[in-house]
Amino acid sequence: MTVPAPDDRTTAAPLDRTAVASAAGVLARALADDPGWTYVFTDPPTRVARMTALLAIMLERVYLGLDGSWHVPGAAAAIWAPPGRHDLPVRAVVPALPRLAWLVGRGVPRGLRVVRAMGRGTPGEPHWYLAALGVDPAHQGRGLGPRVIAPVLERCDATRTLAWLESTNPKNHTFYRRCGFEVADQVAITGGGPTITFFARRPR
Repeated sequence: MTVPAPDDRTTAAPLDRTAVASAAGVLARALADDPGWTYVFTDPPTRVARMTALLAIMLERVYLGLDGSWHVPGAAAAIWAPPGRHDLPVRAVVPALPRLAWLVGRGVPRGLRVVRAMGRGTPGEPHWYLAALGVDPAHQGRGLGPRVIAPVLERCDATRTLAWLESTNPKNHTFYRRCGFEVADQVAITGGGPTITFFARRPR
């Protein structure tokens, strides 16, 4: 089924099981040039396919049941974890580890460095965690990024809750600042990896 192109009237919808494959593809295409992802997935010809498969597993096994992810069908997706669920549940991930390791391949050591570096910045106070955000390159420049994260940011404001994210792509930092986020910290990934910038958004 062909998904109509989004326009100014298109609103974000909660992510459900029927949209997992589409959302994973959107995120993979949007993040294919992100320094953090290219550090782990070093082979350009297979990068998007492997990222799509990995993201689909994570969405299916972890984030789908957390009641916080939104998408604009075929165009944008924002994957959130609610307060108390920042860290991936081990029981959900362990059965998929062989498949995940195969998808990452030789990038496993680099992926572990990224995960360890990200863990150093986890805030102690309750927060909504933006695990992934992406707008398909074919639909960028239409305001879909703010639109797809707005439902959770509005919830953060209503409940007076912190929002948190990590970024390895400096090109996105201006966007996050426009959405109310401020730089909280930075950590350099060992082994020649990019710098992770941690962003926090206080409720308005």
